Amino acid sequence: MLPGQQETTEDAKAETHENNLNPVNPIPTGFGLAYIPEYGFNPYSCTCITNRPIFSLVYEPLFVLGSGFQPEPVLCERFAVSENGKSYVISICEGVTFSDGTALTARDVAASLEAASNSDYYGTRFSKVDSFTARDDGTLEISLNRAYENLPLLLDVPIVKAGTEQSERPTGTGPYAFSEEGEGLCLRRNQNWWQDNRAPVEYDMIQLSACKDPTEVRDSFEFGKTSLVCVDLNAPNAVGYRCDYELWDEPTTTMQYLGFNLNGGFFYKRGLRAAVTHIIDRESLIASVYEGFAEAAYIPCAPASPLYDAELAEYYSYDKDAFAEALQEANVSPEYTTTLLVSSSDPSRVELAGRIADALTQAGLRTTVKAVDYDTYRYRLSAGQFDLFLGETRLSGNFDLTEFFRAYGSLSYGGIRSTGMEQLCYDSLENSGNCYDLYSGVMENGYICPLLFKTNAVMANRGAIGSLQPAVDCAFHIAGGRILADASVSYEELTEEPTEEETEETEEESP
Repeated sequence: MLPGQQETTEDAKAETHENNLNPVNPIPTGFGLAYIPEYGFNPYSCTCITNRPIFSLVYEPLFVLGSGFQPEPVLCERFAVSENGKSYVISICEGVTFSDGTALTARDVAASLEAASNSDYYGTRFSKVDSFTARDDGTLEISLNRAYENLPLLLDVPIVKAGTEQSERPTGTGPYAFSEEGEGLCLRRNQNWWQDNRAPVEYDMIQLSACKDPTEVRDSFEFGKTSLVCVDLNAPNAVGYRCDYELWDEPTTTMQYLGFNLNGGFFYKRGLRAAVTHIIDRESLIASVYEGFAEAAYIPCAPASPLYDAELAEYYSYDKDAFAEALQEANVSPEYTTTLLVSSSDPSRVELAGRIADALTQAGLRTTVKAVDYDTYRYRLSAGQFDLFLGETRLSGNFDLTEFFRAYGSLSYGGIRSTGMEQLCYDSLENSGNCYDLYSGVMENGYICPLLFKTNAVMANRGAIGSLQPAVDCAFHIAGGRILADASVSYEELTEEPTEEETEETEEESP
């Protein structure tokens, strides 16, 4: 669904919404947001989807990933990449101040990115970064051990004031700042905000309501204390919403996929596992299991991303005949039963696994589902005790697949490790034109079978907000009108030393 499009245009969402409709809807007189205290407000450690929309009002990144997974400059004025692709120089926007009035410097940016690189939420994406260095107050240099073409895709990290990056509520540069007053914690409009663009909300104060769990968040929203919520309606702890609301989709990089055991069983045969993609009717599964809150993916990249090749994806779409042919060639005995492993902690995933198993069984490959608790699930993956499994992972904005194929990679299960595929991952990072070879290699060899990319639901009480354009991990996306090309310059332009005449002129102008 397009940003800002309401649920009434999608039958699956509209039916759920109308069935739960509560005709009594409070008229908004202010604006409020909910949060769950145990997860806190540190953007590097908080994994709670309820809390994270607040970050998009308090903090700003160097770049934000729009709904089309395109990086848009925010705190970055200009950037350049060296010829070998291993050094990026970023010029920070001038005149930016934190909510406490102090000026933003490259040292703050370096400290923020360093904190992010050591966090569970952001850490893996920076595995190929050697250092973040402030060359001066306005210039940051990022050194990498691998060539990168699209590093800005990784730089949608909240920037905070150096020295506060480990605190409970770090200091940010966004249009609002945390404040404790009146009824408790709230957001106050940041009088020092540097941007001329309008914020999505324009209240002087936004009340923050502490809730112990998703049920309390829902109740706070339905009774009007909370004006907007961001939720994964298919999460294990998800609750239903019964009131009237406006709805937007927030894109994510969270991919669900099937993995295979390449070390034994029938999925040792490349042709059979590569053909599994053809027996899965993704669109039908998304409509029935996820009520439309996902995007079908036939290659390991979000369909809205410019890296997604729709023509290539078509080769791996739903095709019963193609699967039947591969099954016959594999000479699978009708007496054999394969097992699909899934974590029982997520009911939606268990249901999805069941429907996939039914499709495989009906097509001639008898399949049963083995749902186990999360710890057992992780153990069996590590021990290779599965035929195939249903997995979920949050990728970075450049859809780096290295962790699937490198030695001891965090996603490398069932003998998937491959130095050749690892190199294809590096090649695609260096030049996105190589993504075709990478995705072809993944699918032709059946290393994994991508299923979908999840989307979050951003819901607002009617009349509470004029318009919204949610971006990746950024419910309150502030569209500044700049695109990546507006900030890209030559490496020499940002790295050349000032001439003797320029130095003398600077000294003469100094007071």
